[in-house]
Amino acid sequence: MSNLRVIASELVPVYADEQGNNLVNARELHEFLQVETRFNDWIERRIEKYGFVDGEDFHSFLSKSNGGRPSVEYILAIDTAKEISMVENNERGRQVRKYFIEMERRAKEVRNNVIPLDERQVRMELLKSALEHEERLESVEQRLTEVTRKVEEQITLQHHEQYALQKAINRRVLDLAGRAEFQQLGFDEQNYITPDLRKVKRKLYSQIHRSIKDCFAVASYRDIRRCDFEEAMKYVQAWRPRLAA
Repeated sequence: MSNLRVIASELVPVYADEQGNNLVNARELHEFLQVETRFNDWIERRIEKYGFVDGEDFHSFLSKSNGGRPSVEYILAIDTAKEISMVENNERGRQVRKYFIEMERRAKEVRNNVIPLDERQVRMELLKSALEHEERLESVEQRLTEVTRKVEEQITLQHHEQYALQKAINRRVLDLAGRAEFQQLGFDEQNYITPDLRKVKRKLYSQIHRSIKDCFAVASYRDIRRCDFEEAMKYVQAWRPRLAA
């Protein structure tokens, strides 16, 4: 594909070769038609379904790559582009088909007055189009990653994580209840000698659950977000109760 020149660029660029054949970049047509199907899948299905022949109805070639795998690009004969536009069966397809017909009519009148582009310029334009398409895909992927991150941040602990955190709370309470410095929590006004261990543990459980709620701004330890699970485990393991002065 050499000595292509642009003869129109209002809706979709239309090119002409040195024999005067009008051509369309399939990727640019795909973008205008706003087809949701991935470009490579879309064009391959259209070629197979309607029996388009390489070298007659279209030409294919590998584009240059900036580090990734080179993509296959397709240059369509304008009759092929019109047929593909028609079978999309939507308003944009009908609009661009009429546009192609008008461009062919104009091309006959101004064929000798257009400014030719050399092969390098045409390939640069095709490459630019392919790169812009890749950039849009990357932007979509980035937005999807951000949405996924936000959703994951709102997911609360799974059952096994709730179980692990509750076990950590139990271990911490039992450990603290056995320490002399915290057994004052088991004294009452009538008994200052023998602490009630059940009372000690009850107060410790009450305090640790309240502390967890305050620290992680939740109604229950079960409502802690999954992304905070490791932090919650460390918090419980280091937690100490408040003692009355």
